[in-house]
Amino acid sequence: MNHVTAHTRQAAGPAQTSRRRHALKIRAARRNMGRIVSVCLAACCLFSVHLLSSAGSAGQLYTTDGVNVRSQPSSESSVYFAIPAGTAVARTGQSGNWIAVNVDGVDGYIYKDYLSENPDAAYEASADTGETADADHSFINSTEVNLRAEANSHCSVLAVLDVNETVAVLSTEGNWTRILRQNGQEGYVYSIYLGDNKPAAEESEEADVQISREDCIDKFRSLAISYAEGRIGDTYSQELRDTDGYADCSSLVRDSFLSASGILIGNTTTDQADTMSGYFYDVNKITDAAPGDLLYHLSGDHHAGIYLGSGQVLHASQNAGTVKISSYSDESSYWEYGCNAAAYCFDAQ
Repeated sequence: MNHVTAHTRQAAGPAQTSRRRHALKIRAARRNMGRIVSVCLAACCLFSVHLLSSAGSAGQLYTTDGVNVRSQPSSESSVYFAIPAGTAVARTGQSGNWIAVNVDGVDGYIYKDYLSENPDAAYEASADTGETADADHSFINSTEVNLRAEANSHCSVLAVLDVNETVAVLSTEGNWTRILRQNGQEGYVYSIYLGDNKPAAEESEEADVQISREDCIDKFRSLAISYAEGRIGDTYSQELRDTDGYADCSSLVRDSFLSASGILIGNTTTDQADTMSGYFYDVNKITDAAPGDLLYHLSGDHHAGIYLGSGQVLHASQNAGTVKISSYSDESSYWEYGCNAAAYCFDAQ
C-alpha cells in the first residue's frame, strides 16, 4: 500500500507542476492587465484634466476697452476696480458670458465681449469705439481742469483736460470722481467739473467775438473755484496769510477772485463787504446762493467762503486749521449773506 501511494504521488508530480505553471501565468497576466488598466485610467484622467483646463483657461487675454472688473459674473455685482483698454489679464475660467480673470493677483470677472486674444485688436477696438464698457459717461464742463493721480489737490497732475471732453465715470471718493479718458488714462477730477449732458456746440463763431456779461461772470466763478480747490490743505494762519501754503478766510476768497479776474475785492471780510456791498444778498438757506458766489458770516466772528453747490462751502477754517470743504444743511443759519463777487469783478474792469 505504501508502494502504491508512493507511485501515485510520483505519477501525479508532472501534472501538478503543469497546473502550477499555468496558474502562475494566469496570475502574471492578470497583474499585467491590471497595470495596463491603471495606466489607461491615469492617462484618461490626465487627458480629462487637460480638456477641462483648456476649456476653462486660454492663457492671456486683453481688454478691448476700459472695463470694470467685477466680484461676480453679473453686472449687478460690486466693482473691484476698472482697467483701461489693452490691459493684459490672465483667464482662469468662464461662467456663462463672463470670463473669470486674474488681474495683478485679484480674481474677478469681465464680460466676454470686452476681451480678445489679440493685443493689437484690443487697442484698435478701443480707438474705434471711444466708449467705455460697463461705466457711466459724463463730460468736463470747465476749461483747464486738472486730472490728478489721487483724490486730493496735493498730488501730481497727470493731464489738463479741455472743456466738453467725454469721460467715463468709474467711482466717487468724497468730492472727487475717478474717471477714465478715451485714451485709457485714468485719474481724479474734482466732481463739480463734471456735467451730465454735453452742451451743444456754438452754431456760429460770432458768439466768440464778444463774450456776454453772463458768460464772463460764469467764467470768473469757475476760475475762482478752480483756484481755491488748488489751495485745499493749506494751513490756516492770519499772520502768514500772504505766504505760500497759508491762508485765512478773507485772503483765500481775495486770492481766488484776483486769480480769476485780476480784480482785488478787498483784503479783509470788512473790506470786502464794503467794496462789494451792492452785490450782497440775503441767504435764508444755503441753497439760495449760486455756485461760485461768496458766502459771509458777519455777526460775531467774521467768516467767508466760496459756495460750491449742494450745501458745500470751500473755506479756510480756523477750527480745523486748514483750507477745506464743509457741508451745511438747508436748516443751517450760519451763512447770512451771499455775494456775487464775479459780477463785481466784471463791472469793476
